[in-house]
Amino acid sequence: MDNPLVGILLWLSAVRLLWKPKWLAERPVHAPSLAISLPAGAVLGLLAGLTGTGGGIFLSPLIILNAWEEPRRTSGVVAAFIFLNSAAGLAGNIASVGHLPSALPIFAAAVVAGALLGTWLGVGKLPRPWLLRFLGAVLLVAGAKLIFT
Repeated sequence: MDNPLVGILLWLSAVRLLWKPKWLAERPVHAPSLAISLPAGAVLGLLAGLTGTGGGIFLSPLIILNAWEEPRRTSGVVAAFIFLNSAAGLAGNIASVGHLPSALPIFAAAVVAGALLGTWLGVGKLPRPWLLRFLGAVLLVAGAKLIFT
């Protein structure tokens, strides 16, 4: 699968999140069955592997657009997913090249600052529709990266 095609998929998800975010944020949620969530996770992993992304960029819209959880809890689940995925990526980097990137402290500081700001905003400062708007903006940027690079 070409990265531009996946970028377009992210843009479509962004458009859906930006269109009537209040309705999306306030609708009732339901947990998916294993018959749905296991194949969805497999496809998510395949997309992540094919595109070289961590997968969290696909997980958030999947959960929200299918009404599997509300936006605040989705943010928490995805944050944990991204953290574990990043730790696995760092371990893989050590295994393949024998060292960590020299800029890792800078990246780690940016992650901590972003996590603190995101948690502060997400826990209660931003209304749920605005969380979806921000996620839509992130998907637009990620989609552009996949399309144009």
